[in-house]
Order: sequence, then C-alpha cells, then structure tokens
Amino acid sequence: MKRPKLLEKKTVFKGFFDVCQDLIQRADGETFTYTHFVLPVSAVVILAQDAEGRFVLNREYRHPIGNDLLGCPGGRLEPGEDPLVGGLREFQEETGYTSDEIEQIGVSYPFPGLCNQKIYFLAAKNARPSGNGKQDLDPFEFIQTELKTEADLRAEIARGDRVDGLLITALGYRMLKNSQSE
Repeated sequence: MKRPKLLEKKTVFKGFFDVCQDLIQRADGETFTYTHFVLPVSAVVILAQDAEGRFVLNREYRHPIGNDLLGCPGGRLEPGEDPLVGGLREFQEETGYTSDEIEQIGVSYPFPGLCNQKIYFLAAKNARPSGNGKQDLDPFEFIQTELKTEADLRAEIARGDRVDGLLITALGYRMLKNSQSE
C-alpha cells in the first residue's frame, strides 16, 4: 500500500486536545485536507470485579451525547505514566475502589479515523473500597458508581441500553483472555 505524503501540518485549535489540519498528497498527486484530533497522552480503561464477581462500573454523564452511559472507569494517563499505575489511580478517583490484582488485557486505537488516542485495557479482580471509599472527581466528571452482576450487565447490553463502546471492547478483551486461559 502506498501511503500518502504529508505536505503540511497546521494546528487550528489547542486545548484538552488539539485540532489539526494536514495537507496530504496521494500517490496520483491529488491533495486534500485531513482534519483530526491529537491527544498528548494515552488513556486507560479498567474492567474491575469485586470479590463477589460483580463489575464495578460507572454511569457517567457524557455531554457530547447529552446523556449518561454505562462504562468502565478510566481516563487519561499522565505523560510517561505506566498504564497499571494510572489505571489504579483513575479507578480510585472515579469509584473510590482499589485492587491488588490488576493486569493489562489489551490495547487499541478506538477512533483512528479521527484521532491518535491509544487506550490500554486493564482487568482487576477483588476490587474493594479504598481508604475512605470516596470518589475524587474532576469538576467536569458526573459519575455514579454501580455494581452489576454479569447477568445484569449482559441484560442491559442486550436491551440496547446506553453503554459506552469501551466497555464492550473491554468485555471482548476479557473474553479473549479467558478463552486463552482454558
């Protein structure tokens, strides 16, 4: 496959993420503008279960869709931060829970047509309330932590309830990991 040539890169907005417009040239010489987001750091998602096997999930208001979604705790990593360390930090901040049993189960680029974001997927076992068990949310985070059995989670997904796609991806990675263990 012949890749396009980058002729010019221009940042048109700087903020939580940058918006860039690149001038790209195809092999046939035709040029076009490609607009995309650039995120300075990767992110992490944690699919955690407590000692009873219930999933520790977030119901979070997501402003771009004007509604809440059921999803995994997670967030942006600090520059150079180990995904396991950042995952536990985000898990504690968003849910008030922690775990001593955490592992990476996958990595993906969920929006490669729009942005460069890389997401690490982690699984945690035996999650339990940490310290004071309280959330430490950012001002723009509106999160309610919920414990769900696998049957309840599957039923919610099957009904077509509002579920974050990253939760579905995390469940897929978990399924692959479990099938390799058998």
